[in-house]
Amino acid sequence: MSDVIMRLRTLLALTFAAGALLLTFAATIVVSQFIAARVQIRAEAHTADLAEHLRQIIDANISERLGDMAVLSSVARTNATTPEARRAWVDALRESFPAYAWIGFADRTGIVLASTDGMLEGESVAARPWFKRGIEALAVIDIHEAKLLAKRLPSLPYGEPRRFVDVAMPFRDPSGAVVGVVGGHLSVSWMREMSRAAIATALKREPSVEVLILAGDGTVILGPGDQAGRRIDVDLPALPALTAGAELASARGTWPDGGDYFTGASRARPVADRPTLPWTVLVRQPVEVAKAISDPIVNQLVLGGAAFTLLFALLGWWAAERLAEPLRALAGAAGGIGHSSTNAQLPKPHGYREIAELTDALTKLLARLGERDRALAQANTDLEGRVAERTVELAEACHRAERAQARAEAGERAKGDFLATMSHEVRTPLNAIVGFGDLLRDEINLTPHQMRCIDQMRVGCEVLTTVVNDILDYARIEAHGVVLEAAPFSPRGLMEETVALVAGTAERQGLDLRLDVGAGDEHFLIGDKTRLRQVLLNLVNNAVKFTPQGSVTVSLEQAATPDGIALRVAVCDTGIGIPAEAQARLFTRFVQADSSTTRRFGGTGLGLAISKGLIEAMGGAIGLESRDGVGSTFWFRLVLPRVPTGERSPERPVAAALPRPVEDDTSRQAHLLLVEDGAINREIAQMVLEAMGYRVSIACDGSEAVKRVQEQAYDLVLMDVEMPVMDGITAMRLIRGLEGVVRAVPIIAMTAHVLPEQVRALLTAGANDHVGKPFDRTHLRAVIERCLVESAERSRAA
Repeated sequence: MSDVIMRLRTLLALTFAAGALLLTFAATIVVSQFIAARVQIRAEAHTADLAEHLRQIIDANISERLGDMAVLSSVARTNATTPEARRAWVDALRESFPAYAWIGFADRTGIVLASTDGMLEGESVAARPWFKRGIEALAVIDIHEAKLLAKRLPSLPYGEPRRFVDVAMPFRDPSGAVVGVVGGHLSVSWMREMSRAAIATALKREPSVEVLILAGDGTVILGPGDQAGRRIDVDLPALPALTAGAELASARGTWPDGGDYFTGASRARPVADRPTLPWTVLVRQPVEVAKAISDPIVNQLVLGGAAFTLLFALLGWWAAERLAEPLRALAGAAGGIGHSSTNAQLPKPHGYREIAELTDALTKLLARLGERDRALAQANTDLEGRVAERTVELAEACHRAERAQARAEAGERAKGDFLATMSHEVRTPLNAIVGFGDLLRDEINLTPHQMRCIDQMRVGCEVLTTVVNDILDYARIEAHGVVLEAAPFSPRGLMEETVALVAGTAERQGLDLRLDVGAGDEHFLIGDKTRLRQVLLNLVNNAVKFTPQGSVTVSLEQAATPDGIALRVAVCDTGIGIPAEAQARLFTRFVQADSSTTRRFGGTGLGLAISKGLIEAMGGAIGLESRDGVGSTFWFRLVLPRVPTGERSPERPVAAALPRPVEDDTSRQAHLLLVEDGAINREIAQMVLEAMGYRVSIACDGSEAVKRVQEQAYDLVLMDVEMPVMDGITAMRLIRGLEGVVRAVPIIAMTAHVLPEQVRALLTAGANDHVGKPFDRTHLRAVIERCLVESAERSRAA
């Protein structure tokens, strides 16, 4: 018996506390739910009753106004048969009820016969809704803005438009035939005053409720300041009964403002079979206000339950304390053993049988733990040795990995620096070769053989430039170093600019180069215009290169999607075509259709691989359809977002990218400052610019350029980058920091630095535009002319 009593007592404290807590929790939930249900029922019924009361007042008032029309219709048939008599009646009615802005009689054709103050007399109102409905029966028209009377009545304060509620009714002659319509325009101010009067009484009784009156279109006629004038759907406060057609309903729900309300609603109903307005009265009361009635009761219940739980917990704790004393003595002895040695002995048990059994079990456990401690100490000694060895090995491996990573990063940096340096060093002499070749080409006494040699020299330079560009682009794509820009541009403008760049080559080859951009609207999108031009230019150049005769057609298709505009660009040629077995590997690096094509047409085989990498980086796709000997169509498609309205940057017109005739260009006398440290590049650039008709001054470094622009006014500066004494970037920043108009002089960075990050750095430093070396004379002239025109426009605007 003693054994059973001991085990029950150990659970006594927890049992008492848990039982009291569970009982309190259950009672709180039941009572809270009951009170909340009663509060909700009362609040919903109260808001519905209040809405119904306000609705009855409004409907009765509308019915009275319809009664006014009935009186006028009756007197028009008996006592007031002349315009003077009818005018006297309507003036008397408006005097007794000033809310009428206008009252009048119109004949069956809609001509006003008599009205207040004679307004609209002799005019036609046949097209007005009140006349059309009033000719048939007693009618009331929902709120609308004034039309014919808008300019005849005095203006309202703050420019508020006049809005009316119309009432109308046919009037008859003594024989009973309909001879016209009597109608009245009630100012909305009457509705508001009448509604406020009704609401004021309700708010005195229930200051926490809010009342909204909705017109037939859902506009709030009267309501809280943040709701007036807004459109609110009736079903937003979760009133399914009302939206299903009932005339009175109430519910609890969340409104569009995020508040939780009890809401009652009542729809307007005819009084004495007279029509009424399609209005709805909504009365809402915040849930937290209604719940304030039940919260004190629930709080008292919770506090009582907490006290009840605490009392039982103390009782259980006292009982457990009495039962746990022998156990604490044993636990203290066992704890002391744990801090000293597992070989010590526990004290001799006394008291209850369970304590003796527990002491015996702990003694045996201590013996086993002593054996395990000795084994664990030996294992720890061995483990520490192995861990030390592994730590040394791991540290050495980490050092090797760090050194390898440092070497790899240094190699990547060295490769990037090498590619940039190679590009600059190759482009610089190419600039001289291309420039002097173009000047020789312009000589009039050249033999055909000499001209052909110069042309072949230029072609070789262009091929070498393309190879350098392809190597740089492919290296960045392989290293995932391509950074795409996101700037506004026009796809149509991009197509026109790109085709204009290849037009000269196609014309010299005797090809028909066509552009089809469709007939739809021009779209402005956000994307990397420079990379898209690079891809398109590669496809068009390939088409021209591999088409001995015939035509090349460049087309653009645009379609709207949920994510923006879907673009599909296609380049179709009538060239040599591509065999089916070669098409699958065509977008692989260093690959062309076959070896004979490589020998015949040249190229690195990187162009299409680069194009594929760029298009896929933009989230698009690229492909082709081709028949051997018939021609090929290369296409790419991608989706780009639209430019938000108001943020569009105007595209430069295509004409700005094309050269204009010298004799028609008044800006050819512009005075340019050429900043170039290389004697050969300086000489060729000066000769080319002077051949274009410009006056050219020379500066050999950035420091001299900064000094010259302060001494003399120049129309434009052509700035190299890598120069002794002072580089071009520093010079541009200093010029932009000068005082006066000189700081706004157009600057074109003309350099062999052509990598995207290098170009961005130049534009950030103050360059208006960029021309890479070796430069194309046509492109250089177009950029100069564009900058001169933009500078002139800015000067005129200032």
